[in-house]
Amino acid sequence: MLEELVNDVSKIVGSENAYFDLPTRILYAQDPMPYDVEERNIPYVVVRPANAEEVSKVLKYANEKKVPVHVHGAGTSLGGLARPKTNCILIDMRRLNEIKVYPERGYFEAGAGARVWEVRRALAEHSCMLPAFPGSERIATIGGIVATNTSAHAVDAALGKPGDFVLGLEVVLPTGEVIETGTESTRRPAGVELTKLFVGCEGIFGVITKVRMRLIPNIRTRNIVAYFDRVDGILDTVMDMYRKGVLPPLFFEFLDESAAKIGFEAVGLSEPKGSVCIATVHDWTEKGVDEKAIKFLKFLREEGAREAREVVDEVEWKKIWGSRAEVGNYLNRKGVLAGVEITPRVDFLKDAYYETKSLKGRFKSYKNPEFYSFGHVGAPTLHAEFLIPTKDVPNEVKKRFIMEVRIKTEEINAKYRGCGGEWGITAQRIDFIKKRYGDAYYELLKKLKSTLDPNNILNRGNLEGWW
Repeated sequence: MLEELVNDVSKIVGSENAYFDLPTRILYAQDPMPYDVEERNIPYVVVRPANAEEVSKVLKYANEKKVPVHVHGAGTSLGGLARPKTNCILIDMRRLNEIKVYPERGYFEAGAGARVWEVRRALAEHSCMLPAFPGSERIATIGGIVATNTSAHAVDAALGKPGDFVLGLEVVLPTGEVIETGTESTRRPAGVELTKLFVGCEGIFGVITKVRMRLIPNIRTRNIVAYFDRVDGILDTVMDMYRKGVLPPLFFEFLDESAAKIGFEAVGLSEPKGSVCIATVHDWTEKGVDEKAIKFLKFLREEGAREAREVVDEVEWKKIWGSRAEVGNYLNRKGVLAGVEITPRVDFLKDAYYETKSLKGRFKSYKNPEFYSFGHVGAPTLHAEFLIPTKDVPNEVKKRFIMEVRIKTEEINAKYRGCGGEWGITAQRIDFIKKRYGDAYYELLKKLKSTLDPNNILNRGNLEGWW
């Protein structure tokens, strides 16, 4: 069967674009999760189609043979979305990478496999920007950004989600039909319109092959760092920012006391006393951004920041901004890391932080892991990191630990009326969906899936909740 499968899909995409050697198949089965790849995660074959027509032919063939298909962007998902849940044909979208900018029309189009930094570079030539800021932008794809609808570092209330700027999509349905959604006008359609069904669907309802997005003029920015004695000061500041109607900055990050110590040491900065707030304010004019920076600095000082200042030295800013990423790098090297995102209702931010922190003494799979927190607090999102400080842990313990951390933190998301605001990990959020929205909501998702994908071919496991 495997030989027949490989031969058949090779005829569709060309033998040079079909890979069935074991090292390549194992490579595509991996993701950043710390537990081992299992046999069921390994695809039968990896194919790299050139366009929507070839994607369509692969899906039609898969339906005929009843073989699952998994769609792979760049594999940068932090939460298990990139790992196939069952043996499958894996479609690598990288060859769909054409980028066309139409300033006279007010939009650009990009193939789903175009990398974020490639799109950003193409837009920069026209003094335009991309409203998504993943830390993995040199690898992450525009198709993955839209399929998860993540703005990454950016505060949603400051600029919006990528989906807010999507004008239309080219999509291959699970049964192989190719459709176009949306408009070539810069005004998005009112009423019933299918673009919204596919933005953020994580490949459950179709394969996004091309994205059309409105052009956004470049913004001006100013970078700010502030130091608080305790993390409570930052949490209170975020809640007050919304309560008092202060305009949210484009970026509003934080490092709690433990994370700040690690991050600043890693980049060669003096150890901060307490917790750190890192922000970038934005506007479309120099005058506007200067006024916003002055107002936001005043607000931070009124909120109790021990020090708040604009960072004008690019080298210093690169270190301060990089300190956040270095925390994760350090913790990943140190042991087994279970990272999660808590995105509560704003007025519950402080409660959510302390309840999440209290979990460290309540796990059954591993007693008293270390706790660190940092993240896009202004969104608001808390990245909670629970660390087993050694890698010498059996694989099953790693997996149980990750699962327990995810389950317990998604219960906090549900309790505090939140959501998954950044990571695409629906497969690990089925219990959350049921608790947060109810069984009728989940059953409707399943009915939509079965209508569009009667043979359950596409990204099988993402909606069933398979780990």
